[in-house]
Amino acid sequence: MGNKTNTKNWNVRERLTHIERLAYWRGWVRRADLCGRFKISIPQASADLAAYMRLNPSAISYDGSSKRYIAAEDMACRLKTPAFEDALNFISTSVPISQGVDQVVRIDLPARHIPINAARNVIRAIAGARSLEIYYFSIHSATERWRRVSPHALAHDGYRWHTRAWCHEDKDYKDFVLGRISKTRSLTDVGSPSKHDEDWSTWVNIHFRPHKELTLVQQKAIEHDYAMKNGSATLRVRKAMLSYTLNYLRLAPDTPSDEKKHLELVEPTTILLRSAGST
Repeated sequence: MGNKTNTKNWNVRERLTHIERLAYWRGWVRRADLCGRFKISIPQASADLAAYMRLNPSAISYDGSSKRYIAAEDMACRLKTPAFEDALNFISTSVPISQGVDQVVRIDLPARHIPINAARNVIRAIAGARSLEIYYFSIHSATERWRRVSPHALAHDGYRWHTRAWCHEDKDYKDFVLGRISKTRSLTDVGSPSKHDEDWSTWVNIHFRPHKELTLVQQKAIEHDYAMKNGSATLRVRKAMLSYTLNYLRLAPDTPSDEKKHLELVEPTTILLRSAGST
């Protein structure tokens, strides 16, 4: 009995998706790609490739001279929408390093330390809707002390992780940077916060466009870079994350005037800066 491919099987679906990913990003795929990654036989790899060709007939075709399945120039994916993250993973793991040079690199940034035990207890508090005491180093108040908080979410501001939590001392919701929590204690139930976190549940639209001081060519470059439509773009963010987003995009009101700007807010844009900031 010859090898067959059941396209409804989860493992088979993973192999077919791998075929599609390789063909789309690299331009070709071989049976050996499947055999090496999934530890299957050559006949089974042939059956999988045949199954994919039935599923997506115009995507790939076999080239006898190179013994590869070549992707069509206008290949469309059927199993998974192409994502650039897939390409990064593919080129980092599937493309041989040429002359000792890595193909994918990122800038080296200082590590933002997160104490694992403290983070674990914060997550347990979130999962159990409980409170805990954290020993926190605050830049805003220039203090270090124990605080009781009731965290309800984790958030990343583009640079670091923090927990969104009710501060039982200040009677308000605040952001506590995980890297500034040195230790925790007394995970317990102390009752619900006295009010709802409106800033977390409220959404705000940020409308932005290329900066007016850019040349027309530069503005077109920015429009293309941010996939703008009709010369502008809209970003929907939580009110609690608004100031972080504006800072990341260099759209915050206090952005230095001498800093080169590529974007500007579209008027009228209502900026509802939250009152409770990072501590």
